[in-house]
Amino acid sequence: MNNYASPLYYNCKKVKCLLLNNLYIGALLDSSGLSKLSLIFKIIIIAIIYLIIAFALRIMYKDMKNGDKKQAKSKKTFGLEVIDGGMSNMMRKGSVIPINREVTIGRKEDNTVVLSEEYISGHHAKIYLKNNNYILEDLKSTNGTTINGEKVYEKVYIRSGDRIEIGTIVFKVIG
Repeated sequence: MNNYASPLYYNCKKVKCLLLNNLYIGALLDSSGLSKLSLIFKIIIIAIIYLIIAFALRIMYKDMKNGDKKQAKSKKTFGLEVIDGGMSNMMRKGSVIPINREVTIGRKEDNTVVLSEEYISGHHAKIYLKNNNYILEDLKSTNGTTINGEKVYEKVYIRSGDRIEIGTIVFKVIG
């Protein structure tokens, strides 16, 4: 049998031809600069990926570093500073009563601030937070509550610097 007529020889010849064609095309690409161009694109894509990773790590580092500071700055502290302790021996001038959500003031033990003075009712007044505003409410006390010299009959908004009088005790709103 003839070697040239066998199917195996014919297939080998086809494979050699395909290999030679691929080598020829590869040589053309090398000579035309397209492979250098694809290498540059690969390097650019890798550099972009590294930049994205570095940027994400930087953002995470800043969040970890400053996470608690943002919350502390946004929270507003509000309170009552004792200007005059009046007849009460319990309230010292300069002491501060912090107001977080709600503070009740009166003579009874179930109040947040208990003031033992004869001019103060059992449940005298309440200060609470509503829609980012603090409100002073007189709880129908016998002798009343005043803010900046004016008697409070129901509810009134309070601001920093206001003077509140309950019995003989004078408070200044701070915060």
